[in-house]
Amino acid sequence: MFSEDVINLTRVHPWMTFEESWLLMKWSYEKNKDQSKYGGKKTVLVLMNIDFGIYQRQSKEWLENRISLAKQKFNYK
Repeated sequence: MFSEDVINLTRVHPWMTFEESWLLMKWSYEKNKDQSKYGGKKTVLVLMNIDFGIYQRQSKEWLENRISLAKQKFNYK
C-alpha cells in the first residue's frame, strides 16, 4: 500500500525522487502514529492517506520545504 502511494506521488510531481516521496511517507507516519490509540492501525492509515492526498495538491515549494524538514528530522543526507 505505501509503496503505491509513494510511486503515485512521484507521478503527480515528476520532479520528486522516490526517496523524497518515501521521506514524506515516513514524515506522515511519524506525525500520525500516536493516533492509533483512537482506532488502531486503521486510523493511522486513514490519516496517512489524507496526508498523501494533500501532498498531491501542494506546490513544489511547499513540498520542497517539507522534504527539507523531513531530511533534518530523520538525519537523511
